[in-house]
Amino acid sequence: MESIITIKELNFSYSPGKQVLKNIDLNIKKGETFGIIGPTGAGKSTLLLHLNGLLTGEGEVRVDNIPVTKKTGPEVREKVGMVFQNPDNQLFCPTVFEDIAFGLYNSGFKKEEVKTRVEKMLKKLQLTELKNLSSHHVSFGEKKRISLASVLVMEPRVLCFDEPFANLDYSSIFNIIKEIKRLDMTRIIVSQDILLVLSICDRVAVMNKGEVIRTAPAEIIARERTLLKETGLDYQPYLDIINKGCGGPPRGQGISHL
Repeated sequence: MESIITIKELNFSYSPGKQVLKNIDLNIKKGETFGIIGPTGAGKSTLLLHLNGLLTGEGEVRVDNIPVTKKTGPEVREKVGMVFQNPDNQLFCPTVFEDIAFGLYNSGFKKEEVKTRVEKMLKKLQLTELKNLSSHHVSFGEKKRISLASVLVMEPRVLCFDEPFANLDYSSIFNIIKEIKRLDMTRIIVSQDILLVLSICDRVAVMNKGEVIRTAPAEIIARERTLLKETGLDYQPYLDIINKGCGGPPRGQGISHL
């Protein structure tokens, strides 16, 4: 399968002597759901911001065979949409409708096409009843969906999620997962929620201390207990609690087969 994102020897520092990304090499394929996991401070979000030119380091990043530079940033950002961890950083207009429409108006779309696209997106993400409300007067889960709608309406080829499950209840998590699975595009998910990433991603990159130390299909990463322990990502304690600590079935008869 053809790659839509290629990263070669990417290095980045916010300040001299403090390297955040170290010799990153990645290939992300068209249409796949790709996960990036790692402990806090591993460089996951910093890497994500290089995919649409919000940050540029040393090395090469290409999106749909276009080199990501300050000059190509506007073109690349039409192809790569970004849904940030905190929706309040993404929503700032008076109404939900205007938040979703903002990118279209900013890109020069005509009023009628903006209305058609936004109304379609509101219906798709079940946000129609909220369209005249302020985005800051709805629930956190609804804010997440509004942020997603504001990016999807631009019809990007790649959609990046930075910690999409953070601070959500189970119902909201399931809604986000459902929407991610429905998307007909390349999806990149940065998260510390390893079980959720493993459950929906085709391949996963493990990051630690600014480096990608392993890339493999999700089912392979799930079995590499030593790697997960070393990076603080081991999920087995949670399974032990579910299968034993909460009165569940004996080990080996619940979900501990993971």
